[in-house]
Amino acid sequence: MPPAQFQGPIYCDTQHMWLGIHEPVNTITNAAILIAAYFAYRHIKRSGLRLTPDLGVLLFLLVWVGIGSALWHGLRTFWALQLDWIPGVLFLLVLTVLWIRQLYGWAAGIGGMVVMAVVAMAGVGYFGHGLAAITPNLRFAPMYLTVAVVGIGMVAGAWKKFGRDTALIGISALAFGIGAAVARSIDMVVCPVVPFGTHFLWHMGLSTAACLGIVLMVRMKRQGAH
Repeated sequence: MPPAQFQGPIYCDTQHMWLGIHEPVNTITNAAILIAAYFAYRHIKRSGLRLTPDLGVLLFLLVWVGIGSALWHGLRTFWALQLDWIPGVLFLLVLTVLWIRQLYGWAAGIGGMVVMAVVAMAGVGYFGHGLAAITPNLRFAPMYLTVAVVGIGMVAGAWKKFGRDTALIGISALAFGIGAAVARSIDMVVCPVVPFGTHFLWHMGLSTAACLGIVLMVRMKRQGAH
């Protein structure tokens, strides 16, 4: 078991300190998040759209996620953990607001985000402890399920308003996000088979989903302008 002073979630890779880095694989793979932010920014520039405040916020949060997550996995301190999860949650909430806004307006976007957040927190609070008894990282499964259900609804709305090709981007983002959630949830289960675990796939899957989410925002903005 890792030392008692380690705080926060434990992963397979927590036990493999290398050159002073507490979780080498989980730390290094955060580069995928920064690469995703770069490709998202390049897509915005190539699209012909200016970098509007909403897109700028998404890019800023994505970069913050990459840096914060690397600090958390590398240092495993309480303050670094806050730099990891806070921007990630903010990115999800902001993206949800902006996505629904493109479909139904600001009021619906904010309302939908609040409902999703409340249901997700209630689910984790009610079912999280029991699920964590199965495997620790399964605690947040109710949140992932809530996001997936809301995501399906948002994809359906995008298909109806903007067409199949636009919705397919949303479907891809949702699929990568769900895959990432599965990888995070089973990390401690696969330690005997994969010593460094599958948490690194959470980084890679979520970064791809986030990049696709920004690409989707750009596409819906361009379509909405016509």
